[in-house]
Amino acid sequence: MKKVKIFFVTALALLIALAAGYNAEAAGIEIKSACFLPATHSIGGVVPSYVDMINKACRGSIQWKHLGGPEVIPGLEQFGAVKRSVLDASFLVTAFYFGEVPDAYCVYLSEISNEEEWNNGARDLIDKIHQEKGIKVLGRWLSYMPFYIWVNKPVNKPQDLKGIKLRGGGVCYDPFFKALGATPVQIPPPDTYNALERGIIEGFGWPMQGVSDFGWVEVTKYCIEYPFYEHNNGLIVMNLDKWNSLPKDLQDTITRATRTWESDMEAYHKAEWEKYRKKFIEAGGSFIKFSETDAAYYKELAYEEPWKFQKAKSDKYYDELRKLLTK
Repeated sequence: MKKVKIFFVTALALLIALAAGYNAEAAGIEIKSACFLPATHSIGGVVPSYVDMINKACRGSIQWKHLGGPEVIPGLEQFGAVKRSVLDASFLVTAFYFGEVPDAYCVYLSEISNEEEWNNGARDLIDKIHQEKGIKVLGRWLSYMPFYIWVNKPVNKPQDLKGIKLRGGGVCYDPFFKALGATPVQIPPPDTYNALERGIIEGFGWPMQGVSDFGWVEVTKYCIEYPFYEHNNGLIVMNLDKWNSLPKDLQDTITRATRTWESDMEAYHKAEWEKYRKKFIEAGGSFIKFSETDAAYYKELAYEEPWKFQKAKSDKYYDELRKLLTK
């Protein structure tokens, strides 16, 4: 009788263990993320589509939960939160963690396509640079989102920007703005409207997408026609230990799915660019055009000055990155 009891107790324990294991597997590996922009913003709003896509591709083996935007953790603190495993992943821009990974600063200067970056080794190098800091790069989440300079008053040539105070985002804009003679002012996106209204700044740098979401078109009526940094600097970053804890088949699934999603996003953002350009015009906005010579000078400054800045701050991978990312 005693042996029978032991058998049943052992069998019950085994069943409980198996059930627990099954439930854990069914629940999936949890990944928690945030974004530096709120989901209500047109740019931050693309993030849930990535999360849904990964969950679907991994067929329940992963439960990626996107917690929200800066209301969860301020954007400037999200990189540190990923490193400390407070978050598993974040949808960030490299300007927000330049101090941690200065070599990644230049990713927005890329002149080649996403697929070319995957195929020529650029993505491997960008990932390697981040892994040295305990971070895995899954891919880009902002594709075809060129920047523009927006101003409160019309200008006729690049030199007219001298002395104008422009909202920047730190190192992303500063080298170019300073080369133009403008004064960069670092202001969080939510505070930019009031800064424009009160005259603290006279313009800003930002993509076409999302300007009307913040209401900035109400207080800024001019956009300089010539775009720069078409790739943007948004990367999906993950805690490296978390990445390494995933089974190889799931890592491969995430990588394949991300590459496909990037292509889809490129088409999506081009459509968004058209939509927001139209919104700006409908709100009474005008585009400023320079002479051909001035336009060429403006575009050259936009790229050469950041590359100079990159080399001065960290040239460890400078030659390799510039070779891989430029035509």
